[in-house]
Amino acid sequence: MRTETGWIVVAGLLSAAGMTRAETFRYDLPKSEYNSRQSVSDPATWKPVPDQVAVPTGGVTVADAGLFKPVMENNIGYLLKSFSVNHMLAPFRQRAGITNPPDDRAQVGFWETKLRGACAGRFMMGAGNTLRWIEHPELRKRLNELIDGIENCRGTNGYILAYPCEQPLSEEPNYARAWFTHGLIEAAIAGNPKAYGLLRGHADWFNHWDLLPKLLHWQTNSHQGHIASTRTYFSPIGKPEDLQVAEKYYVCDWWMDELIKRHPDIVWKYPLDRPHSYEITSFEAYLDHYRATGDEKYLDAMLGAWDLIHDNWLYAGGNLALCEHEKYPPKSYYLSPKMHTGELCGSVFWIKFNQRFHQLYPEQEKYTAEIEKSLYNVGLQSQAGTGGVHYHNAMQEKKYDVRCYNSCCEGQGTRLYGSLPEYVYSIAKDGVYVNLYEPSSIRCSVFGKPVTLALDSRFPFQPHVALRLAILEPIRMNLRIRIPSWACEDVPLTLNGKPIATGKPGTYASIERVWNDGDTVRFTVPMGFRITHYEGADQIAGHERYAIEYGPLLMAVTGPLDNDFAVTIPQALQDVQKWLTPRKDQPLCFDIAGDAQHVYMPYLLVKNQSFCTYPVIGPHTVTRQ
Repeated sequence: MRTETGWIVVAGLLSAAGMTRAETFRYDLPKSEYNSRQSVSDPATWKPVPDQVAVPTGGVTVADAGLFKPVMENNIGYLLKSFSVNHMLAPFRQRAGITNPPDDRAQVGFWETKLRGACAGRFMMGAGNTLRWIEHPELRKRLNELIDGIENCRGTNGYILAYPCEQPLSEEPNYARAWFTHGLIEAAIAGNPKAYGLLRGHADWFNHWDLLPKLLHWQTNSHQGHIASTRTYFSPIGKPEDLQVAEKYYVCDWWMDELIKRHPDIVWKYPLDRPHSYEITSFEAYLDHYRATGDEKYLDAMLGAWDLIHDNWLYAGGNLALCEHEKYPPKSYYLSPKMHTGELCGSVFWIKFNQRFHQLYPEQEKYTAEIEKSLYNVGLQSQAGTGGVHYHNAMQEKKYDVRCYNSCCEGQGTRLYGSLPEYVYSIAKDGVYVNLYEPSSIRCSVFGKPVTLALDSRFPFQPHVALRLAILEPIRMNLRIRIPSWACEDVPLTLNGKPIATGKPGTYASIERVWNDGDTVRFTVPMGFRITHYEGADQIAGHERYAIEYGPLLMAVTGPLDNDFAVTIPQALQDVQKWLTPRKDQPLCFDIAGDAQHVYMPYLLVKNQSFCTYPVIGPHTVTRQ
């Protein structure tokens, strides 16, 4: 009911988040209006906003000498040893009344018994993305067998998911469907001939499901089903109805209104069920609505969402300080593993959200910078070889546990690892954007002519980059090279040994000219230290904590920790380059003057050591009691 001030308190829906009535989000609308739009726009009124660059879906090869290739190979090993095809098909066959062959393991509690079919979605996301870049016969064989088995269980009405559509459990209608949709799309892009047909038939069924009006309020994180509809719409088999159903049953104007106003409570006290980093996957979908319709309300809301997450829930280094089950107010930035922030899946959604913005506004370097930070400091370091994926990314003490049984972070992790090559370059009508410095090459077409661009580097271990063109005939095109915002000074670029341009940090250096075969651009990206003062909840009385980043890399102090799980460095903050000395035999690792017990190294390289990413720094610290 309304209070005397005209506000209402939405309490019951937030009880699962552990919030008291006084702490719940307040919104000046009747509770009944916490709903989706319940109406649809006319496709004839849509004014699609074209992407300015395309994300490559193939044609990129990552080099053995880089960081991406070993991660992708580990990901293949993880996928092949995790679950058999028969195991993944078991819930589909059970739903279809087909006997499943004997399995060597039981279905995993919750992850497979209440999210039925998500395991198949996980495999299709990881394998489909990987096979776009690396051909692996066994991985392709299993992917095709899985999709054949799903087809064999398809209902006459086109229904293909693993749970009975009359009795879905937990997050199945949203979580499992989203994973399954991503997986089929990635499998189709990778060349499976059946995937798009299965998706289209299922989408036609879904768009008339009698449970649609309930999905936004369906148990936990229900908004995450939104992305399945918008991704289907943007696929080659998409229909306007896919977007209209998403608009009617998922789009919430009251949510967009608060995001436009940049009210932080709408994020960490999300009123429909409970807050979670999974909100970002819904932001992806809202931005898709803008791209499809041109309705600027979607854009304004998502710009607000980006600002809110960026300014209030991102650690130095790009880890995400928003999860579930606990309270995560703005700038809480918990460091202890006990608060289980930093889910890998949240960072994957943040990468995808920024990728959409990059497609729209490729000249705004900040979106690529966020992708880079999350890749190096969260994505890559979360992989534990072929043995699994770190669920959360703690900021001190020890790395969090490793999962190998279909957890949410495994699903989004394998999806990310399989898609790594698509972040290095973007393709414009008039040329190529170079976004990251991972050693690799891209084969693409510019003005209908084949172009191969090879990138040679040892980044981030060395800052030198060379770009070499291989073309059959001279071509006028624009080569845009990212000069990162973390670069500590301007970046001179040379063409065939002669100066050609100077790049400013936080921009793309544009070189438009007639290019010849063998033309080579060289530059060095200057990496320096950046310092961020800690303002989060895990303060140490009488002391100041700071994070240090080197280029795009979050640094961590490794070695013995004190009772606060921290490290004290009694040095002048402003003299960081004086008391950190590079180790000759360990690139990116630094000795600390006067301290033989600790080493500064990238969080990316931390394995089983004790570590702290926000140590106490300063010569005048207070003696601890």
